[in-house]
Amino acid sequence: MLKRGLVLAALALAGFTVPGQASALTITGTLQMHQTVTVSCNVQLNAVVAPSGLTAVITGGSFSPGDWQCGWLVTPSAFPWSVTITGPSSVTVSGVGATTILGSCSGSFSSNGLTPTSLVISPLTPAVLPGTPGACTFSGVLNF
Repeated sequence: MLKRGLVLAALALAGFTVPGQASALTITGTLQMHQTVTVSCNVQLNAVVAPSGLTAVITGGSFSPGDWQCGWLVTPSAFPWSVTITGPSSVTVSGVGATTILGSCSGSFSSNGLTPTSLVISPLTPAVLPGTPGACTFSGVLNF
């Protein structure tokens, strides 16, 4: 049993996933967020991907400068967030929350910008979350 465990651990360290087990994933990138003013934030999110690879849970994360407001006035919130792949290039993210300069935003969004290594949210079709005092829009690239 110990030998099998060592082999599985070595494979995991080499980047191979063990069938039937969830895997940890760090997501990084830059998002532009607009509610009353536009800010650009560096993003780091921690996720656990289901064995099927079709769903994940974002368990935590942070925003940092980019703009000075990120990580202080503008922060992610309401973890966990649920991620579901809904098609070859589409994804839905639910339970998303963000504290903003003047209020907050929360809800779900879908994007058709999923690639094997990133999620691209175009400024032409940004993610929109309802909020107070108004909706928030997000665009940018998240890499995984």
